[in-house]
Amino acid sequence: MSVSKPVLYFPGTLCDERIFMPLWHALPAHQRRYVPLQWAASKDDMLALSKDRILEGEKVHLIGYSMGGYIAALIAQQRPESVASLTLIGYNPNGLSKEEIAKRQQLTAMLKKGQFKTDNDAYLARFIHPSRIDDENVAGVVKSMAQDLGKTTLLNHTNATTPRESTTDILAKINAPLAFITAQQDNIAPAEAIARVCQQIPGASLHPLENTGHMIPLEQTEALAAIIAKQISD
Repeated sequence: MSVSKPVLYFPGTLCDERIFMPLWHALPAHQRRYVPLQWAASKDDMLALSKDRILEGEKVHLIGYSMGGYIAALIAQQRPESVASLTLIGYNPNGLSKEEIAKRQQLTAMLKKGQFKTDNDAYLARFIHPSRIDDENVAGVVKSMAQDLGKTTLLNHTNATTPRESTTDILAKINAPLAFITAQQDNIAPAEAIARVCQQIPGASLHPLENTGHMIPLEQTEALAAIIAKQISD
């Protein structure tokens, strides 16, 4: 496998480089770039950080995980000539429902009042498959990111992406290979909903993974690496 074009990674909510570290080790060497969305205080910040990592006149492979999938889709809309491929991991393009927006508003209120801890075990369990809830390589990494990045980052990420519009029409217009990677046990981005979106986009590929929750890069690293390797190879 050879990869001549840069590969640009977008992390999810309350995540940093650690969400991708095992994946990077599992993939063959390539020109890797990362968008530090944990630094962003708004959606405009996220887009600005992303654009800075794409040079004029070059094509890059975009890989977005969860919230990072949303930002990657927006970048693909703004810079269509720069997209070599787009891979979306655990990202539901349908946008946020009224119920989801209400939950986010409740979370925001709790964070502002100091009534919510980002390393709350019950909260983190929503993202992780039950079989890995005691796995330090999964739950331990998720918890350490939450502790290090803290409530300010979670608040910023939540506010920056609420409300979140559907990107289905955007994705349907992308003239580059598009892959959706889903988790059958994902409580955050339901695999069934993403599969329905995939059916609406000619040429898009769907890659469902078993025995994983939302934290796909940490839970099913090898399977994910195999899919991405094919997506970004020349």
